[in-house]
Amino acid sequence: MQNRTSTNYYNKELDEIFQELNTGEHGLTKSETKKRLLKYGPNKLSETKADSLVIIFLRQFQSSLIFILLIATAVVFLMGENTDGFFILFILFFNAIIGTIQEGKAQNIFVALKNFIKTDALVIREGEEDIIPDEELVPGDIIVLREGEKVPADARVIYSESLQVDESALTGESNPKFKLASCAEEKDALISNQRNMIFKGTAVISGNGKAVVVATGNETFIGGIAKKISAIDEELPLKKDIRHLSHF
Repeated sequence: MQNRTSTNYYNKELDEIFQELNTGEHGLTKSETKKRLLKYGPNKLSETKADSLVIIFLRQFQSSLIFILLIATAVVFLMGENTDGFFILFILFFNAIIGTIQEGKAQNIFVALKNFIKTDALVIREGEEDIIPDEELVPGDIIVLREGEKVPADARVIYSESLQVDESALTGESNPKFKLASCAEEKDALISNQRNMIFKGTAVISGNGKAVVVATGNETFIGGIAKKISAIDEELPLKKDIRHLSHF
């Protein structure tokens, strides 16, 4: 599968985008969408196995140095230094419990994020409107945007009638953004300033419009956030020190 992100589409003319994506206002053919679905993959975030808390807890001890410390602790107990032994065990298990809580929260956030952004999409293919699961969207699809619906993919607006989108889920800004079809001249604009772009997981507050899909699945902006969430490893100082020492 190939990757396609939504980077820099906000400062490209529509004709250039249509040519690059080999599409138009009447949308793609059904045969072409099948080819692109194989090429780019489904419009969803990567599947990740949800581990139990026990597995997550045990994973906190997957370090050769921690294993050595556990053996050393056993030796300390055999030497009769129970106070020192219990102190070391307390530190190791406390670190493991905190790590388990952190990974568990990250896992729950990732699952909630996937459920939150899942929706249906109104798409134009071969000149006709059709409602499909958002997972079937591909770059080059033309989507119809209506009030009260979620945005199913990262897309460049091609038509806007008082289109207003709530992007607070991505940007944290409470004020909805009016979306336009015109090309932006600003380079390296933040997503909050990309007035002609809409992003997967945001919501249409009012108005309606149309847009051409430029990125799907993990290549969307929210897909990038999901990657960071799934890779969260907020290490405690002890864990950092142990990892550092294990390199010597």
